[in-house]
Order: sequence, then structure tokens, then C-alpha cells
Amino acid sequence: MMGAIDWTAARFFFDVISALFMVGVAIYVWWSNRNRATGDAIQDVHARLDQVDRHVARIEQTLDSRPGYAEIDVLRAEMATISRGMAEISAQMQSTTALLGRLHEYLLTEKGNTR
Repeated sequence: MMGAIDWTAARFFFDVISALFMVGVAIYVWWSNRNRATGDAIQDVHARLDQVDRHVARIEQTLDSRPGYAEIDVLRAEMATISRGMAEISAQMQSTTALLGRLHEYLLTEKGNTR
């Protein structure tokens, strides 16, 4: 028949297995926390990168809609034409004002002489 079970040896092997299991759990917890911290940092970087990407897209859209050198040259030419037209109108207004001033003087002197 079988001999008696050595409970001291059984307890020793159980303690060794328990200790190995605890070491395994400790390593698992350390590894999980390390990966979670790295994952959180990666998520933060992704969020910041998305924000920068949105800003860059907005800037690109603004730059695409601004006028180029050809459009600015056309605007300058149109503004020069308008400026010349305004100068002509100003000159005509000055001559008209002078004419009206002389007419006014004439009418005032004629009215004064007829009395």
C-alpha cells in the first residue's frame, strides 16, 4: 500500500507554487500598468496631432482662398483706373464750382445794379 503523505513536503510545494503565482501576478500588473501608461500617452499624442491637423487644414484653406499676384495686379489696375476717373471728376467739380461762383457774383452784382 501507499505510504503516508508527507504533508510538510506538500505544504512546501504549495508555498513555492503560491509564491510563483504571486510573482506572475506582480509581473502581469507591472506590465499592464506600463502598457496602459504608454497607451494613454499615445492617445494624448493622437489628440494633439488631430488638433494640429485641423489647424493646418484651416490654414491651407485660408491660403487657397487668398488672391494671387495676378488677381492683385488686376485689382491695382482697376484701382488706378478708378483713381484717374475720380481725378477727372474732381477737376470737373472744381471748374463747375468756379463757374458757379462767377455766376453767383455776376447775379449778385446785376441785382445790385438794377435797383
